[in-house]
Amino acid sequence: MVLIILRINLFDIVDSSEYSFILLSKHLSQRNQLQSQIRRRAGGSLRSSRLPETPARCFSCRARRLQLHREKPLTGKVDRFGGVTVSHFAPDTCEEAFSALLKESVTQWKEQGRVAVWLHLPIALSRLAAVAATHGFTFHHARQDQAVLCLWIGEGESRLPGFATHQVGVAGAVLDETNGKVLVVQDKNKTKNAWKFPGGLSDLGENIGATAAREVYEETGVRAEFRSLLSIRQQHNHPGAFGMSDMYLICRLSPLTHSINFCRHECLRCEWMEVAELCRTAETTPITSRMARLLLYGLHHGFQHIDLTMEELPAVYSGMFYQLFHRQLPESLRCS
Repeated sequence: MVLIILRINLFDIVDSSEYSFILLSKHLSQRNQLQSQIRRRAGGSLRSSRLPETPARCFSCRARRLQLHREKPLTGKVDRFGGVTVSHFAPDTCEEAFSALLKESVTQWKEQGRVAVWLHLPIALSRLAAVAATHGFTFHHARQDQAVLCLWIGEGESRLPGFATHQVGVAGAVLDETNGKVLVVQDKNKTKNAWKFPGGLSDLGENIGATAAREVYEETGVRAEFRSLLSIRQQHNHPGAFGMSDMYLICRLSPLTHSINFCRHECLRCEWMEVAELCRTAETTPITSRMARLLLYGLHHGFQHIDLTMEELPAVYSGMFYQLFHRQLPESLRCS
């Protein structure tokens, strides 16, 4: 029986510009098939003729590295401030190839007069964050399935903006003007059972009026509609805010339903309480007590004296709108 042993110089294949990583994988597969055939025909007696084993990752990384060197530097989108945002990376990018490509790209961006680089790395490529750090990149923020790293490459000290500085909590004071009662709850997981207005954190892209109505319904089962903004509280070093400051907005809402079906996971108690009683009770927080007095004043003298009403206006950015809150203006003073 004649045995034919075929040895392929894999590194010659990798170095050849005519072959891609896909062809390399094909040759590896063919080599493994040939090796299996030789073993079967020889009955396992030719162990000394076994083809050398080489980790696939070694070939994969080298092939990818050589391929990247033949490509242009990283491509990104240039913003109006002169920064470059890179969001697309090959899923099989290896660290060594990425390091060389990143170094070359940063050099090119500096020559082009760019001032900053933003890398949006998916969590599957988080290993590249350590590589970017060796080139001076630092974390800017992370959200769900990606991290954003940044590098200032302009002149002087970095002028890059920080990430979000505040979280926004919204509460809804649902006031029934027909009987002077307001909807209040007691949190289940608080050390002190104080009466307060139902509320919670606003979701990304959610208007504060929508947050107030949603939180009221989730905690109490009562449907309500937004009427106005009553107050804004700002607190720094807020516990549970992950180092950010906290903005707490209290809105006035009108009830659409009255039946209570409160969430027993979050609330210990829930009831309609007379505003005057909420002003007197000691079982509340200072901000709730102050808002109760504000609501009582509105009931007696008119809510136009306490409401910050909302108006939607066009933004300077084409096709976008924003919500503006302020004390009501006479119609004669409003711009058309």
